Amino acid sequence: MKKLLFIISLFILLPKINYAQLELDYDDDINPYFLGDSIDLVFPLLYDFFKTNNEHPATNIQLALIFQERYKNAHPISDYESAIANAERAKLLFGRSRDLIDDREVRRNEWYYPNFTNEFKRNGKPVLEFEAVQSVFEQGYKEADSFLVHMPPIYDNFMKMVEQYDLAAKNFVRINGDYNSLKDIYLLFDEDLKARFDLVKNSYDSTLYYFKAYKDAASKYPPFELDQQLSFNQIKTYRLDGLVIQTDFLVNNIKLWDYTSWVNEVKNVIDTEIDQLRKDITQIEDKLDDSFDQMENWQPNDSIDIDPIERKSIYRIRKYDLNSPVANLFQYKDDKLDLINEQKSLAVYDTAEEISLQVKLYTINRVFQQTIQLENALESYNEQIALSDLNKNKDFYQQYYGGVEGFKEYFKSESGELLKIRGETANRLKTQIVEQFEKPFAQEIPTFRRLKFEWQNPENEYDSLPKNIAYINHSVTNVNELEYFGGYYFNQDSVPQAFYAAKNDTKVRWYNAVPSLYQSNKAWQQINDISVAGGGDLNFLLYESHVDSLDFINHIVVADENGKIKNDIEIDTQEKPLELTALRNSNLQLALYQGDGLGDAIWPNFLTVVKFNPDSTDYVIKEIDINGKYEGIFQTEEGIILVSSSEDKMNIHATLFDVDFNSLKKQSYSFKEDFEIHYHYQLSDESLHLMSRQGEKGHFVLNDILELRYSDVELESTDGI
Repeated sequence: MKKLLFIISLFILLPKINYAQLELDYDDDINPYFLGDSIDLVFPLLYDFFKTNNEHPATNIQLALIFQERYKNAHPISDYESAIANAERAKLLFGRSRDLIDDREVRRNEWYYPNFTNEFKRNGKPVLEFEAVQSVFEQGYKEADSFLVHMPPIYDNFMKMVEQYDLAAKNFVRINGDYNSLKDIYLLFDEDLKARFDLVKNSYDSTLYYFKAYKDAASKYPPFELDQQLSFNQIKTYRLDGLVIQTDFLVNNIKLWDYTSWVNEVKNVIDTEIDQLRKDITQIEDKLDDSFDQMENWQPNDSIDIDPIERKSIYRIRKYDLNSPVANLFQYKDDKLDLINEQKSLAVYDTAEEISLQVKLYTINRVFQQTIQLENALESYNEQIALSDLNKNKDFYQQYYGGVEGFKEYFKSESGELLKIRGETANRLKTQIVEQFEKPFAQEIPTFRRLKFEWQNPENEYDSLPKNIAYINHSVTNVNELEYFGGYYFNQDSVPQAFYAAKNDTKVRWYNAVPSLYQSNKAWQQINDISVAGGGDLNFLLYESHVDSLDFINHIVVADENGKIKNDIEIDTQEKPLELTALRNSNLQLALYQGDGLGDAIWPNFLTVVKFNPDSTDYVIKEIDINGKYEGIFQTEEGIILVSSSEDKMNIHATLFDVDFNSLKKQSYSFKEDFEIHYHYQLSDESLHLMSRQGEKGHFVLNDILELRYSDVELESTDGI
């Protein structure tokens, strides 16, 4: 029974080689192989012979030696399973040899053991003692047993080391795939990510633990000749270092990425800098809220911290999140505090007479532009929110805004707040500007000898006005504080005659009637606009027609500070004079004409531009398309902007020209209500105003690239060319 069990177990251990049924003879077919270097070739024959002769002593020990050589020559790690199997076979067969081989067997069959000695008789038989064979199977048994005892813990610890490092590397790679940057990790670090970090660290630490266990186990088995050491690479660049594809653990110097040090470094940043950053964020929000609460009851000269944020705080937030919604929030609130403070401060300008108009307009316009800039910033912040990972500061959003959605809603609602401020500031600008236009007509009436004067808005009609009263329609002051004014009076024949004059306060320095090319009682005259040329001289547009014919003449008249006419330029155009203005960065002047001089028969689309020098009778005239009735001219760094309106009074057309009045760009705006434009005023290239009268709806602000920056009439559509 014992013999049967041995055969079964050995067949399980031995490779399954099946030679055809041969009548093998050990002496002739097998033993000669052991006399040369062909032992490897004998294995199939020897094994086949063993199947039917497993009690053959020499067969057992010769097979044992073959399996011993195989497990000893195998790589203990990469060929571990094969080595263990061969060691088990060798141990089994060496054990069998101990039972089957004795002194008698060796003396009787010494020919079967030629590879156990180096001495041979003349007849070729080996000179051999039993002890030589005995020492082989005894030592072979002990070595195989030792191999089977010591190699499993060596191998197991080695493989656990490999598995743990593989686990650490794979989880590190997954983190790299899920988080684009270290900054994302810092701000998104939560319990789930912490668990993933712990897994990387624990796996890496286990790698080192099992390497030590592997080395300790190997030290207890001297025949194990692998002397491996570890070297470590530090992870310096995220998403570049540590991304292991394959690590060779069979080399003498095993190179590992130090995942634990990386985990510790990242956690240290989170536990120090990021935790402090989150504390700073809540403190900043509290300070801002406190400043806004105080601003609710603001009074002039109140001491309110309108700049509670240190700039470095925002820089620190952006250090970890460049387009951080939190940093944008703080920047917006800080800017809004400053805006509200400036806006509330404007209240003093409503009644402060000692402050000049230009200072008022400059200050109010600064707040207006500041509001627009903040609105643009808010729009940008809203766009960035859609591209941001709001999980980075979700606890902050929850604490102060009721969650991420509440935070989004705050930014959306702020556009209405800024629009309200912009509207209030625009109304202040309109009030100041219109008052400037209307102020001359509200000042004290000047006196000159027995002549009576009255201020009259130039838009009023002439009919049914009293005679022998000089009506002042236009007023302008030169650099020497001399106020020029001009207008008309009705003579005894009820024909309007133009005049121009100059005064200081209410005292008229001189007064002149405008000379005519027609007979005095046949000339219908009108001054359509006046301006200052060269800082001191007076320019005015003169229109006169013959009362008994359709004949009329357009003049540009230039007079000095004493009222003496220096130049009279007759302009060859049949259109009505509209406006005079100086050409920017030039010594030239512009005169604008539009419509039929005898009355507008159709709604105009074209404008005639006259470019002239006040000291010359030469001029350049050009007709340009402005797509409607002229409403205003603005001169900017981008070029000259002319604005017109449509016949239904529901559209504004703006055209940008170069200095030679070649069209560069066009923009049209349609509105849901009609309006009338009476004034235009340029505060800056960014603040071009078109306005109705005081109290009437109709205030539009453009910039130099034809963008509509404000309108108190609801916009219908925009059309750009």
